[in-house]
Amino acid sequence: MISSKELEKKRKSYKSILGIVKAMKALSAANIRKGGAALNHTRRYRELVDGAASAALSLPGVSLLPHGGRKLLVAFGSQYGLCGAFNERVLKETEDSVAALPEVVGLVYVGKRLSDRAPDLPGLSAWKLDAPGSIEGIGDAMNALLSLVYEKYKSGEFDELYFISPEFTDESLSVMKRKVLPPDFRPGVSLDDVPLVYIDPRELMEGLIEEHLYIYLYSTALEAIIAENETRMRSMDFAAKNIKKRVDDLTQSFNYAFQEEVTGELLEIISGYEALRKSKNKGP
Repeated sequence: MISSKELEKKRKSYKSILGIVKAMKALSAANIRKGGAALNHTRRYRELVDGAASAALSLPGVSLLPHGGRKLLVAFGSQYGLCGAFNERVLKETEDSVAALPEVVGLVYVGKRLSDRAPDLPGLSAWKLDAPGSIEGIGDAMNALLSLVYEKYKSGEFDELYFISPEFTDESLSVMKRKVLPPDFRPGVSLDDVPLVYIDPRELMEGLIEEHLYIYLYSTALEAIIAENETRMRSMDFAAKNIKKRVDDLTQSFNYAFQEEVTGELLEIISGYEALRKSKNKGP
């Protein structure tokens, strides 16, 4: 039988782990709050960029790059673990998309945990980038991704860009596939309302397409971080419940073991006292 001291050590160890789990849960909740607030602003800015691009498309000499066949897929995962089957779900959707879409020429994996699990797909170029570990780190991570993707788009290495990203909606995790490039801009003004600009309209449209790509990268990264932390928070909830149950079980075992030890010590004292009393009664 395990002693009460050993049981108490185990109970303290589980309580320490429970404290870490609660801290991770609080950190995830903070990231979800900050991400949700930032996402509202990025959606508004995306509407402004898309509206400006629709107006610019009405300018003479401006056109979008034609839709072609070659496709690049960008899959968003997590940089860190402890988020259940989060990355496996993204990889599954990525592999399904490669099988379903014709002429996929390359893959970009965003997130170390995702890229570490990614299989080598024959005939496809693959790039692996770090995902932002927090809301504050999105800017630097997305600048690196923007530089990689936009230069390849301008040089004609691919014709269409798709994002594969996780979202947490209706209390469940889903993985979405979105076409991002070429953008689906449509002329938004009449010929009488064409805006007056002082730079080359084609240069203006190129800048708006780059801004469109960046804001989609940024908002998609935000949604992925929110989904990652929602998933992690639920994993921590499950872990906390199991740990609490284990602590309760250890507490019961500790109480039982402690009572048994106390009873054993009392019996030894009583037995010793009885033996001493009998020896005195016998006398010399």
